[in-house]
Amino acid sequence: MKYYLLFCVFALIGGFVAGKAVAQEAEPSWASKPVVCGTVEKVTEISKSKGLELTFGGNGLANSVADEDPGPVYVFLAINPETKEWALQEVSDGEACIIGYGSGFTIDANTMKKLSKPTT
Repeated sequence: MKYYLLFCVFALIGGFVAGKAVAQEAEPSWASKPVVCGTVEKVTEISKSKGLELTFGGNGLANSVADEDPGPVYVFLAINPETKEWALQEVSDGEACIIGYGSGFTIDANTMKKLSKPTT
């Protein structure tokens, strides 16, 4: 009986912890990350000094603590195929930000073939 009671207590605690973890995962939250921002010219200068080349770009929307509604941005990925460095950058209203960077990347050849097929 003592072991049964202990089992029930652990099951209750485990269920509570697991339930709380699932509830936390279900609710996304905004995170504040450090990013490097400056003029478009300065960020372009940094990119050129690293030998980064534009690989992909797209128009999008981004949220900001300064604005209530999302604003238009141009986000692009630049890579250096020799050093394997990359940077994910965002440009909006004359300001550019490096929102992610690193070294080491892979490109899936099959996906690239699908994406680069003629569209006409």
